[in-house]
Amino acid sequence: MIVAVAILFGVGAIGSRQPVSRHAATNSSRWWAGGGWRVNAIVDRSHPLTFRYDVWTTDSASLTSARLLNQTGGVTLGSFWREPIGSKDKGRSYSVYHFVFNFKPSHSLYNQRLNFYVSTNLWQRILPYGTVTCRVVPHSATWLGVDTYTGGASGAMVWSNQWLAMTLTNNTNDPVSILGFEQAGDDWIGDIHYSRQALQAPRPNRTLAFQAPVMVQPGKEITLLYKLSVRPESIQHGLVFQPALRLQKGKERVLEVLPPVIFSVDFTPSQGKVPAGTERFISAS
Repeated sequence: MIVAVAILFGVGAIGSRQPVSRHAATNSSRWWAGGGWRVNAIVDRSHPLTFRYDVWTTDSASLTSARLLNQTGGVTLGSFWREPIGSKDKGRSYSVYHFVFNFKPSHSLYNQRLNFYVSTNLWQRILPYGTVTCRVVPHSATWLGVDTYTGGASGAMVWSNQWLAMTLTNNTNDPVSILGFEQAGDDWIGDIHYSRQALQAPRPNRTLAFQAPVMVQPGKEITLLYKLSVRPESIQHGLVFQPALRLQKGKERVLEVLPPVIFSVDFTPSQGKVPAGTERFISAS
């Protein structure tokens, strides 16, 4: 099944927010679209950033097709699939449709609203994703390979402080110095530590405080540990955080983009509380 999703920036192009039925109706179906995301990412022009977007519905409806309306450049769909979810909500069961798409911005953005403009066999609607802050860099270095990355969270709420740890290997033939972290937004990165040994847990036990530069010899490993602090009120449904490392080899200084870390608030339609930013609507099925 081929599915396409369009991205629109801003709200000026948004028209009517009413769903459009595509088939005769015998039942009404409730839908929940998982907006409320915030993105803080440094993006390499040659490697897109992957986002996931979930749309939930009652079992009386089934999405069999979806397509682009007013296609916007820089976005491609990776996959689309349905997952049934059991529920105790008045005996109803639910389905969640997972959209995975690749975002490759052409220029840097700050706190820019992001929306999907989707037409399906059941409805036509603009779905809000959230806000994006990103810095586009021409090229990401690959001097330090990321072997493991521990972090991210999913639960009833997103904690304001999270420890993250990564193990990196110098893949070059020369010493590489780590100078620090870079980010696109204004979340707080602090309490940076490192270890030449593997860590049992992402905590600063038996580590050294980071003081730049920290050198990694060819073929050697290093584990970096840092604390990410976010304002809880700035996250409604989730956060996609993708920083970069500032590196130096000889006289050359570069940025190496790290893998993204995702924090998300768990949600199913059977919950009593709906996360802020979630779009709710009804369509015919």
